[in-house]
Amino acid sequence: MVLGLKFILLTKLTLAIGFSDLAINNEHIINDGEKEKKGKKMTKIKNQEFAIRPVFDWDKQYEKALSFIKDHEGFARGKVYVCPGGHKTIGYGHVILKNETFSQITEQQADSLLRVDFNKAIKVLDANIALEGSKRLSMSHFVYAKGIGSFVRSNLRKKIIKNEPIDAEILKWCYYTNSKGEKVKSQYALNIRKWELNLYNFKG
Repeated sequence: MVLGLKFILLTKLTLAIGFSDLAINNEHIINDGEKEKKGKKMTKIKNQEFAIRPVFDWDKQYEKALSFIKDHEGFARGKVYVCPGGHKTIGYGHVILKNETFSQITEQQADSLLRVDFNKAIKVLDANIALEGSKRLSMSHFVYAKGIGSFVRSNLRKKIIKNEPIDAEILKWCYYTNSKGEKVKSQYALNIRKWELNLYNFKG
């Protein structure tokens, strides 16, 4: 009788311990499940935070820059014309080189010339200063418009290297010399410099 009672008590104790272990294990499962849900929620929040931050899409902005050049240069019906600097030009601002014999081109040819010229501007910029994203694209346009020599010798480049604001400096580059030898402010050039400045200070 006593032995039977001890066996019953021992069995109950064993079962109690087993259920206790099972409860603890289930608790871990529940906690892990909650952590998983919380983890997914945190991941979602992080992704939302990253989505808010400005991301510079180079390919998209590159195409926008080319469109901007096309708009302000004009196509001139694909014929040769003389630019304000006195150079024979064709397409979207392509200065005709000595070994080139263009007389008239299509819009597709003009687009190809523009891409070659603009990519050259990017390449020479990269060789003279390390920039990324919007700053690189902005100054590539400046080099395309004003030439690498002007950029390399400029206070604008010095300010960029020192990581100083360029607002006032870049807007100085909107003057031209007229037939009387006078320096005149060009609203056309000013608008282009403002576009470059906005791109340089890209915030998304």
